[in-house]
Amino acid sequence: MRRLTIAAAFLALLLVGQAYADDPIEVEIAAIDETPGQIIASIGVYDENGKPITDLTGANFKAALDRVSLPIVSARSGRADRVPASLLLLVDVSGSMQGEPINQARRSLLDFVDNTDSSDSIALLAFDTKVTLLQDYTTSHASLAEAINKLTPLGNTALYSAVIEATEKATTAPEARKLIILLSDGTATVGLDQRAASIAAAREAGIGIISIGLGAGIDRQYLTELTEASNGRFLDAPTPAALRQAYTDLAVAIRSQYTVTIDVPASVDRTVPGDLAITVSRGANSTTVTRSLDALAGALPPRLDLTIAGVTSGQSLESSVTVAPSRSGDAWVSVEYSIDNEIVHTVAGEPFGYEIDPLVLAGGNHVLEVRATDASGRQGEAQVAFSVPAIPGGSLSLPVGPLAAVAASVGLLGAIFLILRRRARNRPRSDFADRVRPWASRGNEPQAGPGADWNPEPPAPVAAADEVLGRVVVMDESAISGGSLEGIREYAIGSAPLTLGSGRSCDVVIPDETQTIAAEEARIWINRGRLVYHKLTTLSAMATEGVTSGWQFLDSGEEIQLGRHRVLFQADVKPELEEVSAELPSKLPQEHGMALQDFWPSSLGGDDSSQLPVQSD
Repeated sequence: MRRLTIAAAFLALLLVGQAYADDPIEVEIAAIDETPGQIIASIGVYDENGKPITDLTGANFKAALDRVSLPIVSARSGRADRVPASLLLLVDVSGSMQGEPINQARRSLLDFVDNTDSSDSIALLAFDTKVTLLQDYTTSHASLAEAINKLTPLGNTALYSAVIEATEKATTAPEARKLIILLSDGTATVGLDQRAASIAAAREAGIGIISIGLGAGIDRQYLTELTEASNGRFLDAPTPAALRQAYTDLAVAIRSQYTVTIDVPASVDRTVPGDLAITVSRGANSTTVTRSLDALAGALPPRLDLTIAGVTSGQSLESSVTVAPSRSGDAWVSVEYSIDNEIVHTVAGEPFGYEIDPLVLAGGNHVLEVRATDASGRQGEAQVAFSVPAIPGGSLSLPVGPLAAVAASVGLLGAIFLILRRRARNRPRSDFADRVRPWASRGNEPQAGPGADWNPEPPAPVAAADEVLGRVVVMDESAISGGSLEGIREYAIGSAPLTLGSGRSCDVVIPDETQTIAAEEARIWINRGRLVYHKLTTLSAMATEGVTSGWQFLDSGEEIQLGRHRVLFQADVKPELEEVSAELPSKLPQEHGMALQDFWPSSLGGDDSSQLPVQSD
């Protein structure tokens, strides 16, 4: 007997389960609130009798946007961890609602408030000829009851204007779950030109509107169109008695709605409209409802996952390679290439590749970054690290063409200088008997600065024809700071060039233990009362080290810094012959159409040398 009872009970469970599985499902999307990366949908699920189904979990829901599956984060019902709702009650209080209709409407609204969850926020908006906010969003049922009892019918019906204002008000609701519940017993009598605008406002707000039509004189066509535009629901209450039951069932449905949180990955493009499909399964049955979504305001197009073809991560480039963004099925509009955060190439048409020449890059590690935009405006970027082998003697960092032009120009200048230098050496030099004398004590022989291990020989005297026009004072700052005046050296200078550097053969010798001053650093002379300082640079240094030659012009009392030494220029000005020095140009002479003798002393050569123009890059 016990076995029979157990078997009967098990059979009963199977029958119940079969009946449960065969029950049809009605699914309703009451409201949708979307923010970047997330959709929150309020969904009602009902059985064949219209009663809410409240025993579902997240596993019973599926979502897709334009057939792309979206992950379900959670599905919460009124029974567990419920998400509060914001409900806007929009009530018709025009003159046609006088008598039993308004009395039944008050009772229905009070029942509705009592049957909602205490965490729900509710607002009351009434309309006749105008629209009036009787109660803003609140969770106080007492405040709502007081506002409901003040409903008084009077005037015309501004139905369309009321819908527009209700959608605007609902967007300010405190909760993410938003719903508008409209009660109307007739048709609009004022603001008739607002019909299309009200439908558009409902569609753009994206807030579900439940329209309840009371009596036989309703504008059924408009109420149906309104609920379809907002993905809401139309309820028919042909009598005042039926109205109360409609509001009660509605409150129960709202309490039992599922709040479904849906994740929207960054790969989904929400800059364009899409169709959201939500499928609810229960047993063997399932129902899918679809809702059209407008493009999300402020959404950004998804980033493209790019790869770079032509070079691999960590690759050592010894010869030129062509790189390009790689992604199948995409049509590029523009591509930008950067190496070490510096844009090196931008292209807006085929071919979109770029050739990397390692000869124009310094040896070592580099990073290539590619940014691409496709026809739909989506963007993507990718990076890859690569290296360039070091070239013996230093890698070239300049393009070959410009470097060759620089070399040719400097070579021409060098040739001109050698010609003039030879002529200068063949001319007698002025006999400055004491070319190297300490500044403080000109009767003593100069000594090398502190730490120096040599004492330079005095340079050969120059010809008397080279008149002394000034003095160059070289001061060793470390020696002077130690209280020694032996670190101060003075050199007489005229219009004939003198060599300056750390080499023993220079006319102006600057001791340099740090090896930062070249053996022959510069040529100096005086022209028109100013010291001309011409820095010398070899072609190899220009090509491999980026060092350039240059000209400087010092007025009397001005100085330049060379390592730890200061080089000061003092001009000799005779009172009876004092002249105002003409200002020399600060740029290379060919920019002003000047010949070489305008910068180079005329005493260096004959008439033929003065016709050689300066060449420069």
